[in-house]
Amino acid sequence: MSERSKKHISNNRLAFITFAIVYFYIFYILKPSLLLMNTTIAGGDTGSHNYIVYYLREIFPSIHSWSHDWYAGFPFLYFYPPLLYILTVISSYAIPINVAFKLITILGTLLLPISSYLCLRLLKFKDPVPHIGTVFSLSFIFLEDFNIYGGNLPSTLAGEFSYSFSFSLFWIFIAAMKKGIEENKYLFINIAILSLMVLSHPIPVISSILLLPFFLFTPRFNRRFLYIAKVYAIAFVITSFWSLPFLWYLDYTSIMKWWRLIKLSDIFPVSIIPLQILALAGIVYSFLNKDKSISILLFIAVVNLIPYFLLNDSKIWNTRFLPFFTMGSILIAAYFTGNILSKLPAKSQLYLILPIIALTFIVWTDKRLTYIPHWIKWNYEGFEKKASWEEIKPLFDCLKTLPHGRIMWEYRPEYDRFGTPRILESIPLFSKQPTMEGLLIESALNSPFHFINQAETTKTSTHAVQGFSYPEFDFKKGIEHLKLFGVRYFIAYTKEVKDEAEKLLPKLKDIGSFSVYEIQHPQIVIPIGTFKIKKKTKNWLSESIDWYKTGDLSKPIVFIKSNSEAKLFNKAEFNRDIKVMVTRFEKNTIHFHTSAIGIPHMIKISYFPHWKVKGAEGPFLVSPAFMAVIPNSNNVELTFH
Repeated sequence: MSERSKKHISNNRLAFITFAIVYFYIFYILKPSLLLMNTTIAGGDTGSHNYIVYYLREIFPSIHSWSHDWYAGFPFLYFYPPLLYILTVISSYAIPINVAFKLITILGTLLLPISSYLCLRLLKFKDPVPHIGTVFSLSFIFLEDFNIYGGNLPSTLAGEFSYSFSFSLFWIFIAAMKKGIEENKYLFINIAILSLMVLSHPIPVISSILLLPFFLFTPRFNRRFLYIAKVYAIAFVITSFWSLPFLWYLDYTSIMKWWRLIKLSDIFPVSIIPLQILALAGIVYSFLNKDKSISILLFIAVVNLIPYFLLNDSKIWNTRFLPFFTMGSILIAAYFTGNILSKLPAKSQLYLILPIIALTFIVWTDKRLTYIPHWIKWNYEGFEKKASWEEIKPLFDCLKTLPHGRIMWEYRPEYDRFGTPRILESIPLFSKQPTMEGLLIESALNSPFHFINQAETTKTSTHAVQGFSYPEFDFKKGIEHLKLFGVRYFIAYTKEVKDEAEKLLPKLKDIGSFSVYEIQHPQIVIPIGTFKIKKKTKNWLSESIDWYKTGDLSKPIVFIKSNSEAKLFNKAEFNRDIKVMVTRFEKNTIHFHTSAIGIPHMIKISYFPHWKVKGAEGPFLVSPAFMAVIPNSNNVELTFH
């Protein structure tokens, strides 16, 4: 046997030992018995993602549709990457969908040790650097210093599992790209990985674009540029079924502003400062030895600090880029540690030393864990295993028996005892009724107006959409807004809000701590006699928000694109003796009969260009963010294409 073959076998054995130790610990923490339990995953935003999985299975193999279940309707999966939901649905034909979804949510976590190893291996770091990187990746996976920025296990448990998967792919991609560009290989592999990243989460894709100067501004620019262009262009074509509509309709996403958050404790988390010191030593070591091998890792760490420090008042939160700095530092620490170990006189000593290092590192990591094990149990045991399930289930069962109608509910942080504070976002899942609040806030044009309604009807409102000021609690005004939205039911939890509700609304039922009220005579389609016409500009949504907070709700704003549209509205002569009846209200179709031909009608469903109308002119955009049509027939049908 050749020396090369012996070395290859030795490396494989060492990798096997390393992975065995690392994954034994990961699964020890993750508790496979919980993952394989057929219950509905809970916790943070994750609990609300269940609805997306179940709804996708209804429309699969299509991924785009309309949903009436959140925010008065929203375009389903146009503005959130679909890959992990698709994988869940496909897996659900072989195993229970709840189990499939649980396993899919941990894909990124399980992939990171492998991607760390492959990254360092493809970047041609000598042994045992890739093995050390595999071990050190645990420090990022179990990093408890932040739980929403992305990539680490707490962020995954909070609902950022798509980010975690794309983040893990990123490290393989950048290494394979470097090797592919230099050796003119791996073209199709890189296209495939980038395509998976695009369909998983955009932030690692953006980070990979920030890295392009590193690849381009070196010798043989033309050849490098052509290779990179092929990878990104072909990946875009492959993912265009999702990415093209995403880019094309970005103007129809809701406002969402993030303010810059910079914390020294986030940049230098206490739990990994020892590794960051090793990373600094690695930078000095590489400089003294004129070793440029870590330059790409250093570039990743530094270039991602630029948006972290500079992004402000942006649709992208600056903290999303910090995990690349953190993980880059960890891999540089692995470089330095591995190089020190490589100086051992006998390579065979690694078979003893590396497991000792791995086990020691795991013990050190385990001793620093505080909330992760509890959070894993909380999420993966599911809603049904909570002691409070017997309290919330009767509410879902009751709602299921009521006539179909939109539901608004009082938000309270103490709902977390049911599995997540967002438990009632799952009303469509458990009760088959639409609720006003859900995930995918950016996907729904009406989400800012919902959170205004929430502020008026809830003492502990979330103010989830940033970029404008919210009103104070005003239940009476809130009910007027809910009527405008065609909301049929209101769920109260606290005595204070129940007292306010009972002054204005008939109570249907008390269920445990909840009370269900009815907002009478909800209407989804109404004629509008008075309105204001304004030219649609890029600021239309802000104008509509101002109207909603302070204006005359009986006089909505019609946002027109041309004078010809304005003339259609100016011709209308309103007659108050108008009868309108919705005869069909389905997923992608709304049909109504009206006696008022030529009179504008408001359809209280979020505006989106894919809605087409027969028997009327339109649809037009009308405040808050609804649709309006002008019937030229007694029967009008809107269809989402």
